[in-house]
Amino acid sequence: MKKNKGSLRKLTPIPATAAVLALAATGAHANTTPVFSATFPSSWNDTSTTVLDQSGAGNVGFQSGTATYSTSAVPPGAAAGTGSLVDAGAGGIKVTGNGTSFPVDGLLSNAVVAADGGFTYNIDFLWNGTASPTTQKLVDYAGTESLQLSSLVANTSATLGMAFDQGNTGTAPDTNVVYTTIAPNTWYNVTMTFNTTGNSIVNGDISGLADLYVNGVLVSSAETTKGTYGDSLGRPIAIGELAYGHTTSILGLTGDIYSASVQLGVSPIPAPEPSTLALSAMGGFGLLGMMWKRHRKS
Repeated sequence: MKKNKGSLRKLTPIPATAAVLALAATGAHANTTPVFSATFPSSWNDTSTTVLDQSGAGNVGFQSGTATYSTSAVPPGAAAGTGSLVDAGAGGIKVTGNGTSFPVDGLLSNAVVAADGGFTYNIDFLWNGTASPTTQKLVDYAGTESLQLSSLVANTSATLGMAFDQGNTGTAPDTNVVYTTIAPNTWYNVTMTFNTTGNSIVNGDISGLADLYVNGVLVSSAETTKGTYGDSLGRPIAIGELAYGHTTSILGLTGDIYSASVQLGVSPIPAPEPSTLALSAMGGFGLLGMMWKRHRKS
């Protein structure tokens, strides 16, 4: 089915201080279902390829490619004894549902997403400034719904964006629906929510509102549609690389991942610390973008 792309409308984010107030008022009412959550070393410490799911959902994860573990590559203020997954562009985590063979469970299929009212990605990460590969996946479903880095300029900047499949055949290019610019060698806490806003599935597709938050502040918002192409591929969810196959590791992050999670439904966004709120009121996201705020675990 051909989509009416004219129906997609880019929305201007509300000011940072207003966003925080709105989130504080509404976030407590959100209901979510865990899919997968990884922290280090609790989930993985490079002694095996098994990555334990910390969310309680019981989905199977495994380390693929050349990812390694580090206790020094951590954000400022990280808890003692914690570490990060270090990725050099060809490794990460694959999440394959409650089994280890393809086709995998449809963990983020349109039917499941519609029933739960949306889905949420969250990740604490650092990009080290390396511009190859030219697209670097942070959290990815089937290679179609991807929180990713693109337009990388070595040691200068990258576009952090959330791409949704723009059709049901896989022939259309990935398009960042919501996005912002980030700097290298800087820790960020990023949450992307897709809220169906009560919409039903139409011809297999589900429409809704995508919001991108960085360090607890809404930076980009847009209406979009999640097509059905990803559901037909039998691919996993991936963290730090493209969600493709068991043995193929490509389009990986060049940098470090401190924690990552995927949930069904729209997750509450952690409220920033008082110091972050003060900076927001003074200078907006330009100042916040160079900070890292540790994600509060619920």
